[in-house]
Parts: sequence; C-alpha cells; structure tokens
Amino acid sequence: MTQPASVVEESARGSARNFNLDAVRAAAISMVVLAHAAVLSPVRHPLALSLAWIGQFGVDLFFVLSGWLIGGLFWRERAATGTVRFPRFFLRRAFRTIPPYLVALLLAWLGVRLFAPVRAQFDVGYLLFLQNYYHKIPFFSVSWSLCIEEHFYLFLPILVLLVLHWRRGLPLLLGALVLLSPLCRTFLESTSTIDVFDRSVLSTHLRLEGLVLGFWAAYLSVNQPEHWARLARWFPWLAAPAIAAVLFSPFVPARQFFDWGFTALAVVFLIITGWAAEAPAWRLPGSVAIRRLAGMSYSIYLTHSLMLHVARALATRCPACVEFVYWPLALMLILAAGYGFSVLVEKTSLRLRDRLVPHFAVT
Repeated sequence: MTQPASVVEESARGSARNFNLDAVRAAAISMVVLAHAAVLSPVRHPLALSLAWIGQFGVDLFFVLSGWLIGGLFWRERAATGTVRFPRFFLRRAFRTIPPYLVALLLAWLGVRLFAPVRAQFDVGYLLFLQNYYHKIPFFSVSWSLCIEEHFYLFLPILVLLVLHWRRGLPLLLGALVLLSPLCRTFLESTSTIDVFDRSVLSTHLRLEGLVLGFWAAYLSVNQPEHWARLARWFPWLAAPAIAAVLFSPFVPARQFFDWGFTALAVVFLIITGWAAEAPAWRLPGSVAIRRLAGMSYSIYLTHSLMLHVARALATRCPACVEFVYWPLALMLILAAGYGFSVLVEKTSLRLRDRLVPHFAVT
C-alpha cells in the first residue's frame, strides 16, 4: 500500500514525497489563489466570480489534507511506540506553522497600518488564533483557516488519547465531531449563505468535518489497513462523481449548502485525497512545477492576499489596461513572494525545528 503523505514527508529515512498528494495540494492552493484573485480583480466578470465560488473550496481540500497529515504522524508514532510524546508532537507542529504565520501576520499588519485609509490597531487575539470568532476579521483575513487548524492540532490528539481505552470510544468521538459542525450550522446559525465572512461561517466548531475525516482516514490506513484497502478500492470509481459534485455545487440552494454542503465537500475531498494517496504515481505534465508549487503552498497561502492588494493598487494606475495588467502582475507577485517567503521564512523555521525537535524515527 502507498505510504500516507505524513509518512512520506516526515520519514526519518527521507523517502520521496507522494507526488499525487503534491498534485492535490498544488490544485488546492491554485483554487484558493484564483478565487481570491477573481474577487479582488478591478474588473469583476460573472464567469470569474462563478469560478471563485468553486475555488474557495480549496481551503476545505486543505483541511482534509491537514487531517490526513497530522493523523499519519500521530497514528504512526503510536503504532510504533504505543504512545505519543506530546511535547515533541506539539512542538514540531508549532515550528511548522506558527513562525511563518507570525511573520506573515506582521507583514499584513504593516501593510494595513501604512497604506489602508483607516489604520488598524493590532489585536492580541491574532496571537491566540481567536480571530475566526470575531464578527469581522479586521485584516489578514485568510488566517481564519489557520485558526481552525491550530485549534484542531492542539485539542483533537488529547481528546483521542482520552477515549482510546474505551472499546468504541474513538469512532464515537470522531463520528460526533464530524456531525457537530453540520448540526451546529443547521440549528444554531441563522445565516442563509456562506458568502458572509464572519463567525457564523468561519468558527472552528462550524468547520471541523474535513480535518476530522482526514484524521480518521489516517487512522484506518495505519491501524486497520485491510479495512482501508477495501475502502480505497472504491476511490478511483468515485473520484469523477466527486469532482462533478464540486462543479455543480453552485446550483445547490444556499441554505441547504450552508447546513450540509461543507460536510459533503469533506467527503468529496476525502475521496480525492484517498485516491491520490493510494494510486500509482500520476503522470502529469509539469511535474517539477507541481512539486515546487506544492512545496510553496503554505507560504503562498500566507502571502497571496497581500500581493493581490499590491497588484490591484498598481494595476488601477493604468485605467485603460487595468485588467490586462492585474492578472499577470498578480500571478508574478504571488509566485515571487511565495518563493521568497518559503526560502527565507518557512524553510528556516523547518531547519530550526529539525535541529531543536528531531522528528520521530521508526527503527
């Protein structure tokens, strides 16, 4: 069976990354960037905005991938040692995500502080990952998804260890967490659309299912490989209908999509992630570029919104050709900033992590 992405990425033996999962990761960041570029474009086209609706779900694809990654790390260590060393586990996650986040947060705040019409005051809630519970995120709006992931990284492994001694504790816990979000959206929130960008859509308890399903799938792949193998046989057959479901999502009534659409997307993206993890390596054109884009995906996610605002500001100085300037300029700035941030910040943080908190090695 193909190794999970987490095993590939964290293996002490340095085996090659799973290219299929890199392709999925590259697709996810491309979806997010194109969606935000369309929304921020000085010239707004209906077709581009329709594609932006689908592109925004790249974040939900990242949730499933993140759950798969953290689950692979967690369950692989526990399978090998019978336990999980929590200080090392949490510190490696912290070094992976928080230093780049703090640098990007500083850049976003400086951009707003220096150039926005109304100067924003810094909010300490950003240091505690609380902004996805604000009625409106003042700046660095893409950070809402990082809040959810940090909450997930911190609390779910602890909850899992608390229930593992019960015979059915784990499936009951994970099943309850999958159902928690759609039930809360259905019965506790009155909004009728996902277009509002506030706590009624962005709160952690409302967007858990993708992370939990990815974590659950990683558990099956490590601890019950025979069950996972039977399930994985269906993924190639379900992948095309799953992708079609995403493409037709704009036609789902708004309230119904708000209630259960994110849950359906989590299942769809779990199918795609599982198919990618288990399939033989895909032969895709531009494989080197795909790998590099996947490797920079976190840095691009952290910096792309700021670059889009820069591209928009520069493009509007040429009113006669604003649209033809905006798109190529935005793409160049996003790739340049993502590459620079990856080299200078993200990789530095990873090197520091590996020096101070060595990864778990299986003998």
